[in-house]
Amino acid sequence: MLQKLLPGSLKKIVTGFFVLVLFVGAKRSQSTEILWKQIDTGLYAAEIDGPHVSKYSDSKVSLLKINPSYFNFELVVSTQHDSILRTIKDWCDLQKLEGAINAGMYSLKDHISGMGYMQNYDHINNPKVKNDFNALAVFNPKNVSSPAFQIVDMANQDWKAILQNYNSCFQSIRMIDNTGTPVYWQHKPVLRCSMTVLATDNSGNVLFLFTRSPYSVNEIIDLMLKSPLDIQTAMYLEGGPEASLYAKTADAEIIKFGSYVSRTHPTDDNVELRKMPNLLGIRKKQ
Repeated sequence: MLQKLLPGSLKKIVTGFFVLVLFVGAKRSQSTEILWKQIDTGLYAAEIDGPHVSKYSDSKVSLLKINPSYFNFELVVSTQHDSILRTIKDWCDLQKLEGAINAGMYSLKDHISGMGYMQNYDHINNPKVKNDFNALAVFNPKNVSSPAFQIVDMANQDWKAILQNYNSCFQSIRMIDNTGTPVYWQHKPVLRCSMTVLATDNSGNVLFLFTRSPYSVNEIIDLMLKSPLDIQTAMYLEGGPEASLYAKTADAEIIKFGSYVSRTHPTDDNVELRKMPNLLGIRKKQ
């Protein structure tokens, strides 16, 4: 109707504008589609575009989706073994795990203690609850009535009561709270880094996320919430060269490691997996 009221030259411009809008809309819709590849029963891998094109690496976010009906979750803690740091691949090979991701950050003082509270059955790696870390991953439930895996919001939920029902846990920083609300970071200047993230969706799946390209935590929060991932909760795990994701099945091997951290390691030059003390692993149920 609008085109009938316009002169010929302007009509062409407006028509072109409408076509452009439709094209951009279609392109944007395609970029948010997630094409999952099943690499094992209950285990899926995918890559999506990052929040924007980065100056570094591939501007992608790698995803691993785990269905707890087919996999158990294991906390591998070096202090429970020989206190030796290993790469994520070496840990998985040693423990015969199908995949893993960072179990949060670790202390730069002793290089083996988690930054937040960390416990695996009777073994306590770090007994101190960090007050500004308000996300707690809990798994290995003590009874069948508890979900296999949860990210507990320590600010909004009775985490002590919930933790009584689980054998394993580790603490880190909230990104999306238990109501699906973003918890934006207030760092100034803004920190951008390679990153690993742990999340759950509203179908009960557990998600491992990795980006080598440096983004801010808030950019990744917005990406998760705007994507079709249907995120329920999310927590930050690790940044920079230590950020690692690994999976190996009969059909695929995924090896991811980070590099960039603004101010402390502002470069994309890391070419190897870094050694780490603690990780969250997955083991296929028999």
